[in-house]
Amino acid sequence: MTAVPLLARLRYLGRRAGWPALAGAALLAGAGAIEFDSLPAARGKLAEVRAAIVKARAQRNVPERATADAANLLAALPARDALEGIVAAIHQAAAAQGLATGSGEYRSRKEAGGEVLRYEIALPLKGAYTALRAWLADLAAQQPALAIDELSLHRSTAEAGQVEGRLRLSLFLRARPANPVATAADGTAPTIAGDAVPPPPTLPTPRFAAAAGDLFATRSWQPPPPPAPPPPKPVAPPLPFKYAGKLLGEEAIRVFLTQGNTTTLVKQGDRLGDYDIERVTTSSVVLLYRPLQQQQTLNFGGYD
Repeated sequence: MTAVPLLARLRYLGRRAGWPALAGAALLAGAGAIEFDSLPAARGKLAEVRAAIVKARAQRNVPERATADAANLLAALPARDALEGIVAAIHQAAAAQGLATGSGEYRSRKEAGGEVLRYEIALPLKGAYTALRAWLADLAAQQPALAIDELSLHRSTAEAGQVEGRLRLSLFLRARPANPVATAADGTAPTIAGDAVPPPPTLPTPRFAAAAGDLFATRSWQPPPPPAPPPPKPVAPPLPFKYAGKLLGEEAIRVFLTQGNTTTLVKQGDRLGDYDIERVTTSSVVLLYRPLQQQQTLNFGGYD
């Protein structure tokens, strides 16, 4: 018996089964080809999904790290109580470089979240250009919470050795109120027991003390001399403060007052040494010198 070739056998089966069987065989072959053709793409897609899962697991702790970084940055910022000292340091560093800084303008803005206060500072300045660069370098090194926003300069002439301009800064501070100073109910400082010393007792005056003395003393019938004029009324000393700028953007107008190397931010109702701040406007400060109860006004221009 001779072996029938495979091709002839397939032809025989095809003729015997007819065209429906041939169509089914063709569909089966096509499905197999499609299956084997799409397998590499499916494997690639599976690999991408696995990689995405690994990446998501790795980044699962990113929000926690971001929160920790934000907390560390906030803790590194100076507190709100440091505002006066930083403003004084800015002016003192400028004076050390021979720069003249006029009275500045200050405006407070609360950043999103309310945990950070941003103070916008505008300062007019005049001096040598090299001194200006040295001053800005000192600010960047000594005040990391200070950012330089804008600097505009000009010279009066091409040969002028000095420049004039305006500097805009941003100071970022933590919004933490200062610890209030304990005061009495009337607003004065509390009295410490033992401070008040009672006056010494006085002896009673004898009834006839006026008649005591020498009965035979020489007496004159001339009228007594006129009484001496009363001493001049004491006057409050000149104000020891200089105006250094005003802070806008808060509920009440505040101004920076400088005395020596100390700069203080005050508002109406504050006390500063022997002075009460009675009124603060955009052009003046009215102070009361408490020892003499005399008012004094510090004018600095502007419009009320």
